[in-house]
Amino acid sequence: MGLPGPPGPEGKKGSRGPVGFPSPAGQKGEQGNIGPPGPRGAMGMPGLPGLFGLKGLKGYQGPSGLPGRRGLPGPPGVPGPPGKSLNMTLAQLKNLMYMSDKPNFSLIQMLLDSLQQELRLLLDPPDGSKEHPATTCLELWLCHPEYKSGMYYIDPNQGSSADALLAYCVFTSSSKQTCLHPEHSQLPMKAWMEESEDGSFQWLSRLDQGHQFTYPGASVVQMRFLRLHSVTAVQKVTYSCHPGHHLGQEERDVKFLTDTMRQSYLGELKDCVAGEEKLFGSRESVLEFEDLQLLPLRDVAVMGGRNFTHHFSFTFGPVCFS
Repeated sequence: MGLPGPPGPEGKKGSRGPVGFPSPAGQKGEQGNIGPPGPRGAMGMPGLPGLFGLKGLKGYQGPSGLPGRRGLPGPPGVPGPPGKSLNMTLAQLKNLMYMSDKPNFSLIQMLLDSLQQELRLLLDPPDGSKEHPATTCLELWLCHPEYKSGMYYIDPNQGSSADALLAYCVFTSSSKQTCLHPEHSQLPMKAWMEESEDGSFQWLSRLDQGHQFTYPGASVVQMRFLRLHSVTAVQKVTYSCHPGHHLGQEERDVKFLTDTMRQSYLGELKDCVAGEEKLFGSRESVLEFEDLQLLPLRDVAVMGGRNFTHHFSFTFGPVCFS
């Protein structure tokens, strides 16, 4: 055999052979380096609620809220001692009863009526219940000086107790008042004058959500006798702007219908203007009425015009006779 010859040229690529048998798994290699973070995945399903946590620490005190609406009068003080009784001798009584040697019949009748009233109170004193109502809260206090302010039945005409009405009696050292609250004391907060005509009054009772003010049990007869037993009558009305508004400079005419349904008070109200209450001041005003013959108030009318679209309300307080 001779020496091997020089290598020949590269042959053509052969055909692919059959797949071999799988080899056994090799040993686990060394752990590689941690790769970069992948993109954020989609939000998964919400998990089950966790266990109740421990109660946290008390937080800081928050800022003060807006001032609330003025509340009802507070409880009265302790009633004072009763006054001195009127002591008259027979000679003094005769001097009053006789004028120019003639009997004073009007004075005699007044004394007899007063005596009859005192005898009635001594024999069957009222207790403020439905069955034994007093004429007024003053009469109830005279019979029971220990009573506190509260709701009691009164019957000014002193007829049947069936028409007795429930009143709030105010017993203080300075006054004894018989107060009647309206059945629905407030006209709601809304834009009342959205479609008002210039130069014309709009009675709010004739608009949507409006109503006249009624006083339960205060019939014409009872009110007439209550006025006869009283010297003065007082009632307050609160005019409120929507929160976020304040009372501006421009004024608007307003009318309040009296109990006669034929007469009314004429006054002026400040228009509500948008703004921050802390910077611009109050958003309500209180009007006070005093008239024995015209109270209580029944309705309110506001003069329309000048794009009067803001929200406002009226709150009628009790009418108090004394």
